Amino acid sequence: MRTLLHFVAFDDVPVKTKVWIMTAEMEFTSFAFQRELSIQYIHGAISLSVPSKKSLGFEKFIQLRNPIVENEDGFIKNFWEDMFACSLSKPMEEENVEPMCTGREKLENLPKTVFEMSMTGHSSSVYDAVYAVAYALHAMHLQRSKQSLHLFLRGVSFNSSAGTKVAFNQNGELETGFDIINWVTFPNQSFHRVKVGKVDPGAPSHKVLTVHEEAIMWPSRFNQV
Repeated sequence: MRTLLHFVAFDDVPVKTKVWIMTAEMEFTSFAFQRELSIQYIHGAISLSVPSKKSLGFEKFIQLRNPIVENEDGFIKNFWEDMFACSLSKPMEEENVEPMCTGREKLENLPKTVFEMSMTGHSSSVYDAVYAVAYALHAMHLQRSKQSLHLFLRGVSFNSSAGTKVAFNQNGELETGFDIINWVTFPNQSFHRVKVGKVDPGAPSHKVLTVHEEAIMWPSRFNQV
């Protein structure tokens, strides 16, 4: 809700000659948002994103999610009702006109601009965080140590299922980069995220930032490329 209110306020700001530089992991993946607001003002915006990774079995795991079977999971229930515009509870009042959810709705049938079946940057971050804690706990158990978990987390280094290295530097910061994303919107309220560069802190100094300017779609009223 905070995100939605922020965009409502932003929509009144005169940004005809500006390019919106958005924060990392900014997402617009809600039917409610796309129904209530025009997203044309984000056309040409630039954002940062944690690189997404392919993970074996992730899509199958998503396909098996079902709010009827997992009726104790409130998040899936709310998400399902919002995405499919249906209700999982019996209507208490006659004016409730939403149809009942059947549980046979398919997540893979949702537009990709609303729900992605592949592992996103958000999911990759959570995935790596869980494994980092697991590796740290395992090392802690093997050494029968009473030291803090944080100490073992700093020494974690492993390859994720996508084959990328997960490790922390001497300052305890995750050694990772970002994809530079260009947002392209369409009249039907859909959008496409185009990778136009990357930030790689592990690369030589002259290659830390790479931008393919020719691939960027700037806002139509922006004339200062």
